[in-house]
Amino acid sequence: MDDHMGEEKMPSNHWTMILIGCAGGLIPDILRIIKNRYNPKMPKYLQRASFWIGLLFLVILAGLAAWLGEAVNVKQALAYGFAAPEFISRILSSGGAITGAAKGEGKLSLRAWWSL
Repeated sequence: MDDHMGEEKMPSNHWTMILIGCAGGLIPDILRIIKNRYNPKMPKYLQRASFWIGLLFLVILAGLAAWLGEAVNVKQALAYGFAAPEFISRILSSGGAITGAAKGEGKLSLRAWWSL
């Protein structure tokens, strides 16, 4: 007799889809780095801890989106992973600006704050 009656078995590729979703969350930043590949100077935001903390948050959010969206293939997992952080960061940076002093501008977008 099975001791785990009533429990649903997780798909064997469950964690794989979550990890692929996390990779999808990296796509925007990878594209940004590739775009600047011929620039001899490393962008200053790559040297800041706030960028890496924000990137980690977005990667976790991407994996969470792939899990909640119940991605069943690589294409879905990448799409959920890419879309969720982009969606959230656009909403927060456009409508939910953080009040602060960024060169006297008065408001600091979420992306600008992460690059501080």
